[in-house]
Amino acid sequence: MKGGLLSRIAPGAPAASFQPLERSGNGWPGGGATSLSAAQVGLWTFMAVVCALFALFAVAYMMRIGYGDWRPPPPVPWQLWLSTILLCGASLGWQVAARLARRGRRAALHWCVVGWLASLAFVASQLGGWVAMAAQGWLPAGTPGAAFFYMLTGLHGVHVLGGMAAAAIVTPRLARPGSTPAWRSLATRLCAQYWHLLLALWLALFALLFTVTPELVRDVCGTLGIPVR
Repeated sequence: MKGGLLSRIAPGAPAASFQPLERSGNGWPGGGATSLSAAQVGLWTFMAVVCALFALFAVAYMMRIGYGDWRPPPPVPWQLWLSTILLCGASLGWQVAARLARRGRRAALHWCVVGWLASLAFVASQLGGWVAMAAQGWLPAGTPGAAFFYMLTGLHGVHVLGGMAAAAIVTPRLARPGSTPAWRSLATRLCAQYWHLLLALWLALFALLFTVTPELVRDVCGTLGIPVR
């Protein structure tokens, strides 16, 4: 999700402070139906590319797991469990912010901050999880599984940081007098959708890295008639 996507649809005319969002006859206040649709399509396109990228890495992971030098990961450190809870909180915070913004509630700003801070805590907890995994001998250059672990979780963390950077630009603008109810609703809704994707990707990665085993891959491939090494 890019900040520029939202900046192109930022309203130029001043408006009163937070008011409930109401549709006009042509779709949205100010005749912005086309811009809003373009922003939504742009985000969905970006999320589709992100999902495709992670799906390709997941396929590569499951192909590599069948080799004889594969080693199972150590027990999941508590920091990664905490990361999961924090990202759930961030996703929930943005969802609440989107609903409140649509109703014209100023409390939406507070929930945007909650979502952003929960994301920051997620990144910090993730770094703690890396340290804990390294302390158990799970080093990036140690085994193929460890290399995949740091690459996939690091790539996910980069997308979290990117969303945080965009949100840091968007959130202060929600309180500006010139922001219309339609723009505030759109901005928070796009952030919420992006964080829902981050949460779904994290849960998928967590399951891939800590529950998928070579035996499971062989059983599934054998059922499907796919030869494995």
